[in-house]
Amino acid sequence: MKLEQYSSALITLTQSLGTSAYYQNLKDFLATIISFDELLILQFNRSANTKLRYRYGVDGNKNNLRGEESWKYLTRLYVLDPFYRAFADKDCYGFYALNEIAPDEFASSYSSYFNFLNVADELGYLFAHDNNNCFHIDISRFGDAEAFSEQDKALLAQLYQPLQTLCSNHLTILDDANDTTDSNVENVLVNFGREILTKKEYQVCQLLLQGHSTKAIAAIMAVGYETVKMHKKNIYGKTFLSSQSELLALFIDILQQEPLANDVDHLLVYVSEQ
Repeated sequence: MKLEQYSSALITLTQSLGTSAYYQNLKDFLATIISFDELLILQFNRSANTKLRYRYGVDGNKNNLRGEESWKYLTRLYVLDPFYRAFADKDCYGFYALNEIAPDEFASSYSSYFNFLNVADELGYLFAHDNNNCFHIDISRFGDAEAFSEQDKALLAQLYQPLQTLCSNHLTILDDANDTTDSNVENVLVNFGREILTKKEYQVCQLLLQGHSTKAIAAIMAVGYETVKMHKKNIYGKTFLSSQSELLALFIDILQQEPLANDVDHLLVYVSEQ
């Protein structure tokens, strides 16, 4: 990182608050600190579709977050993204590496659904804007690229507070944070299994969908490993499914339905049709 380039990029970024050049300048500023293959700037909202504010990607085909795959993520699959879930479930804000917040089996559980991203390493900021909106900057490397170093992470972590202030001020000037498209995707997840499963089975089901292992679920629920296995067996018995991957595949298939019915336990609907 060259101090002169860093200082110049920071001044340019600050001067562009509230303008259409802000996101490009934010990318250019971060590029003076580390190298990356892609930078996404997303607006998360608990009751609305995720809004893509900005996307930068290097030339080539290192990932394919375009076209139909992009639409699927931005309108439906985001509900399972560990960064989104950290915001939606825990009101987590800060700077994180994906492996710090993702469930222990997320990578393997979701490989067939997110493998088009070809992620080698991923970092992200979560900035609170108001009670409903979260500003997410996602920084990725793809393919055979090296993982981000501890020095990279330390430098970016130090920028959390100033970037939080800048991004919040930018959205305030734009005054369009609430210009969103209503979505019931979160509602579909919350209701999945609620009517057909017991309270404990429902909790296990929700954690399975997010990519947690049996061991991790036992720790989260403060119950024994064998107890979780029993709940999983009951879930699969009631739903005619046989594995976590089948449960996940069913949920993702349901997310693709049009229209996506609200306030319905889609797992109960599925079982009723078997």
